Amino acid sequence: RMSKNGSSQLEWEAPEHEHKERSSDWFWVTGIITLAIIFVSIIVGNIIFGILVLVSAISLTIFINKKPENLKLAVTEGGVEREGIFYPFETLESFWIDLEHPHNKIIIKSKKMLMPLIIVPLAEGANVEEIRNVMMKNIQEEYHSLPLLEKLLEYLGF
Repeated sequence: RMSKNGSSQLEWEAPEHEHKERSSDWFWVTGIITLAIIFVSIIVGNIIFGILVLVSAISLTIFINKKPENLKLAVTEGGVEREGIFYPFETLESFWIDLEHPHNKIIIKSKKMLMPLIIVPLAEGANVEEIRNVMMKNIQEEYHSLPLLEKLLEYLGF
């Protein structure tokens, strides 16, 4: 669902991430790999790492089953808003609208060092040209790809 308010404010809601149903095999494989890593870390005497892997696997299992929440997103004349956090165009360098994946998204490069990329999911049926036009009035369009870690996690089914 996408709406246009005022001059050039585009608002929409989109899920925070793609939710995939996982089979019991996925959980068995994850559990076996986790136990193998814990076993090896105990053998080499690194119990702390084994505990870290166990806590990580439990956290992952809890997170993976959680249904994604809908985020409130907007592109305005002044910047981009993602779930109540406003990113003024003055702090942004460039953007790319990624249409190559099943869930389209805007990848925004920030001028801030601690937050180099901001990922903004697009709603299904979003007017990409209208969003692109508002963004191009303020920052340049430049190709950005998803970070390597995000590509790897997407490939592994996370």
